[in-house]
Amino acid sequence: MSEIKREMFVETEEATFGKIIEAVQNMGETGATIDDLSRSEHLERHTLSKHLNRLRAEGRLCYKRIGRAKVWFVCRAPLQHTLRLGEDEKTYTEKILTHILSDIPEGILVLDFEYTILFMNQYLIARYGDLVGQKYYHAFFGSSHDDHGKMGEIIEGKSEEVQSLAKDKEGRILNIKARKTQNPDGSFSIIAIIEDVSEKVRREERITHLSQLHRLLGESVIRAYTIEQLCSSILENVREVIGFDMGDILIYNPENKTLSGLARRGYRTENDVGEIEKWKEEVAMAAINRQAPIIFEFKKKEMGTRRDDECGLARYPPDSIDTIHEVYAVPLKTKGALHGVLLILMMSGRTLSEEDRSLLEGVSEGIAGGIAKIKAEEDLRLKANALEISSNPVLMANMDGKLTYVNPAFLKMWGYTRKQEVVGQACTAFLNHENEGNVLLTVVHEKGVWEGDLSGVRKDGSVFKVRLSASLIIGIQGPLQFVAIAEPFVKGG
Repeated sequence: MSEIKREMFVETEEATFGKIIEAVQNMGETGATIDDLSRSEHLERHTLSKHLNRLRAEGRLCYKRIGRAKVWFVCRAPLQHTLRLGEDEKTYTEKILTHILSDIPEGILVLDFEYTILFMNQYLIARYGDLVGQKYYHAFFGSSHDDHGKMGEIIEGKSEEVQSLAKDKEGRILNIKARKTQNPDGSFSIIAIIEDVSEKVRREERITHLSQLHRLLGESVIRAYTIEQLCSSILENVREVIGFDMGDILIYNPENKTLSGLARRGYRTENDVGEIEKWKEEVAMAAINRQAPIIFEFKKKEMGTRRDDECGLARYPPDSIDTIHEVYAVPLKTKGALHGVLLILMMSGRTLSEEDRSLLEGVSEGIAGGIAKIKAEEDLRLKANALEISSNPVLMANMDGKLTYVNPAFLKMWGYTRKQEVVGQACTAFLNHENEGNVLLTVVHEKGVWEGDLSGVRKDGSVFKVRLSASLIIGIQGPLQFVAIAEPFVKGG
């Protein structure tokens, strides 16, 4: 068949199809039988049957069985019609399509331009029930016609295709992609692909919040000078991200197994604090003993106060603040060492989500690390202060023998007024005999310790005897510096 003849045949066939569809439409809502169409279009039954089956395969016509007869209609919602056919009524292609749409892990929704749901697949039916015939905005979102979101842009002709995130009436977060499509009867529908992305969004929010908390935690550790400053800043940051009602950070002393509260947020009155202080310590100690997070939920208080057999904890808070609904206690530990407990208290009607709890556990080691760092810095400051006020001269030198630190007592004994005059100089420069200093350095390098008498030389050149005790400071990667304590030489001592 030539190309011209083929095009003419297609045009003729399409014209015939158009007449059949128009005839079915003219029959009204009662539909048309094959006999009705045969008389109307003057076509033989077998030819007409072939055309009708072709139009049905293309989704343009559908039928209903009434007894043994088929009544034909213009198919307004091909998907709805196809998927509601019995298995024996479907063509092979329709069966394949049915299985694909039933198993696809996304929702398929068809609406008309009045927001009426014409079709929904099993993914959506499993979550919402069969809502065919209901209004989309009410069935999914429980909202009025004036609040139908992005879908309205298609109906109002502003867009051919839209995509949006929306929260349904159950709190699910839906990713909705929708586009306009023309039906066989000339009307328009909207086909939407709907995916429940609640878990994905929650994971992304958790990652964002975790990143934000770690950033804020890092800033707090850098800026804080004391543990109290650090804990107050951390609680403020955690409350900003999670929005708890009341919170505490209690510091643990492993030597006497006691807790001390250094920071709190959210308490309305001092009464609230005083009444539950002992009870909070019991909650925190339970987490310390278990060395794992513990959550306590408080229902309506029963007669008498029961105790938690496992934790030895009074199950209920004091009467003065019985509106507490939930307490979450997270031990703050790093490298096996316990430094304290983070307590989060939620009032009646509020609770922490699984994501919030996971978030708190995720930053707990960072909080413990920050506390440990401040503790170490405070310890170093105490030791440095002790060296500064020591009546004995103290000096420190690097492995090249150059002084890195001297205390005021050293300056006084050697006759200097400022540390800048001394630090950075070779320690042998402050001895009368350089070879004595070289022996000291060699022995300290080899044995780690040295003790003996030396001849010191003051800034004014005067010489004096001094007894020196030196030790090597060893780091992870080897020797770092040596430290020495000097004392005046006592003859015969």
